[in-house]
Amino acid sequence: MTGIDSLGTFIIAAIIVIITPGIDTIMVLTRSISLGKKAGLYSAIGVSLGLVIHTIAATFGLSLILAKSAFAFSLVKYLGAAYLFYLGYKSLTAKTNQAEIKSIEVKNTANKKIFLTALLSDVLNPKIAIFFLAFLPQFIKTSEINNPVPYLILGFIIFIIALVWCSFLAIMGSNVATLFNKNKNAESRLNKMTGVVFILLGIKIAFTKR
Repeated sequence: MTGIDSLGTFIIAAIIVIITPGIDTIMVLTRSISLGKKAGLYSAIGVSLGLVIHTIAATFGLSLILAKSAFAFSLVKYLGAAYLFYLGYKSLTAKTNQAEIKSIEVKNTANKKIFLTALLSDVLNPKIAIFFLAFLPQFIKTSEINNPVPYLILGFIIFIIALVWCSFLAIMGSNVATLFNKNKNAESRLNKMTGVVFILLGIKIAFTKR
């Protein structure tokens, strides 16, 4: 494949990186468990496309700005943390009427909101941006290091791996969701647990260092 070095090694490394639990994993699982398979799949698409955006940023040097500029890094970091705090607050204060929630979530506008929530949670994580900047060039031939094509090819491979894995998580999470649908108290506890997790992730991002 043009410009790419050690493709097999890259795929193995990418799989390990993707399946390692992180914000994306938690985002997909919490959405699928609390709101069902459809919400989990929309979240899976969102976080996977977020990785494509990080690839494009690394390809054209935008991630380099985050790596070199303390202000830019802090800005994205605190925006991401604030967004996760907001998601945590929404989960903590969510209504516990499951039927009402699901009737709303199946609408196209709600699905778009779920998708955008997952996309933004990934894009506003500066740690991923810096990682892609360091990770991708290792698998590109020196003669092609300034060629955007191999970066984009690797990014597409990562997208496919992430989409498959996160879709699997969404389906597994939705199976767990059926257990909560029968118990309103369990649903309420899940919403609170989800809120706490998002807030903790926000704190983690807020204290992320370059």
